[in-house]
Amino acid sequence: MMVELEELQQSARRVMHDLGLAATEDVVWSQIIELGWLLVSLPENMGGLEAGIKGAAIMHSELGRGLSTAPYLPAMLAADIISQSQADARDQLLESLISGELITTPLADSDITLSDNRITGTAIAVQAADQARQILVATSAGECIVLIEPAQTGVEIIPTPTWDQTRNLFEVQLTDIELSKQIVLAEGLSAVELTRRMYSLRDFALSADAIGGANALLELTVEHLQSRVQFKRPLAMFQALKHRCANLKTSVLAAEAMLSAALADATALDSNTARTHAMAAKCCATSMFSSLAEDCLQLHGGIGMADEHPCHLFLKRALLNNHLSGENNAYATAIGRSLAQPCRP
Repeated sequence: MMVELEELQQSARRVMHDLGLAATEDVVWSQIIELGWLLVSLPENMGGLEAGIKGAAIMHSELGRGLSTAPYLPAMLAADIISQSQADARDQLLESLISGELITTPLADSDITLSDNRITGTAIAVQAADQARQILVATSAGECIVLIEPAQTGVEIIPTPTWDQTRNLFEVQLTDIELSKQIVLAEGLSAVELTRRMYSLRDFALSADAIGGANALLELTVEHLQSRVQFKRPLAMFQALKHRCANLKTSVLAAEAMLSAALADATALDSNTARTHAMAAKCCATSMFSSLAEDCLQLHGGIGMADEHPCHLFLKRALLNNHLSGENNAYATAIGRSLAQPCRP
């Protein structure tokens, strides 16, 4: 890892540690804006750090470790797509987003159609939609990517309760939204490529989030086993539990290796190859996280079930990560089909 990325990781870890696990959304968001974390992957000519997808993955991993409640992921996706667009208002949009005016986007596949220049459908798993100034949506058939203001007629924001207490998600129902009155970021082939890029970035981010959360939870579990005493010995001294923790650490390292390899190969984020790598990394990391979280809860014993202990927060976040972006079973099928075909850019 480059020195600059190591320093970025250490800085983010210190900040998230000081804030505490699952700090409130407004507190975490204000820190993100104050420290300029939305600039991490943006190019230098737009005022960013130009750390690329690897820098973004580091940030998502550290926020995952801290069970971040802030809508950093959708905001980062919006910032990237806006920066890649040719919209006349691009610079103004980035400036307002970086200053704290949230632009969010769905974290799951949504059914949004364009017919007679009107947008209709439902955007699913839109984090912090109730706080957003604008919502970035891509039509399902790839005709366009637009920014929609939630205050206009035809937009209804519906809370979506989930087990995960660290993210506030909403459904956004769109009914006959006139395209000409929205900010269009991309159309045609450009929209198709940027949509593919956005979905790849979303999967890489969820992979990093899962790995960060898994590492943090495993560290908490090992600490518990070292301090909890049974039969006059710490639980960490029992060989069966040692082996179990070693296996869990191996699964985390395997997911880290897959993500690292996928990021290294994803030179063109709008390519089919990058899309396949991103799906594979997401499928591996999120399934690992949910399995690890279940094991760690068992290793904590009764205290792991207590509402006052953070173990359940990791488990609920892990289970939701499995379903965000795309279902892992569907991803596995898509990956298998892509591997069965000749490689194409």
